[in-house]
Amino acid sequence: MAARNDLFYPIVRFGLFLAFVVYLSCGDFWMKSHGATHMTFVERNGTQFLADGRVFYFNGWNSYWLMDHAVDQDRRSRVSTMLQAGAKMGLTVCRTWAFSDGAYNALQIPPEKFDERVFRALDHVIAEARKNGIRLILALVNNLKAYGGKTQYVKWAWEEGLALSSSNDSFFYDPIIRGYFKNYVKTMLTRKNTVTGIKYRDDPTIF
Repeated sequence: MAARNDLFYPIVRFGLFLAFVVYLSCGDFWMKSHGATHMTFVERNGTQFLADGRVFYFNGWNSYWLMDHAVDQDRRSRVSTMLQAGAKMGLTVCRTWAFSDGAYNALQIPPEKFDERVFRALDHVIAEARKNGIRLILALVNNLKAYGGKTQYVKWAWEEGLALSSSNDSFFYDPIIRGYFKNYVKTMLTRKNTVTGIKYRDDPTIF
């Protein structure tokens, strides 16, 4: 009986390894055979999402760091690796940050002033997602302090000499701060991707 067990477990482990290799290979074949570049906008029909007239099932993950890593050439390859892995697992949507306010590698330095280098990193993320058939939910502001968020918007207003309450919730109701954010959203919508040539508002990669 012990001899059988000595043979059984190595065979099972080898079988699982072989199945994993085949799974990854099939993922590559699926991506190549489907082109992974043709996308249409996801639409809503009642309680369902539709894409290309078929029900679209939302399943995915959160990788907030994609733009930040894409800025750095030494880490940029991690973006492709992550999106390829998601596609191979059959995931369809990734949530990622499309903001970095007033900090290191900031996309928006002060209000309405943007670092083109960081914007091109976001262009790269969107292009890679499209290549792999992954749609993106782009988060535009953080409720927390990380990477700026609403705290940075309030700080900018303070620096302009506006008399605000001490609460960061001024972000939600102060007209000047809301103006900052509206201009940011407008910049996002009208941004033309330097990789794909598609404006963000016209790109179905963005969910």
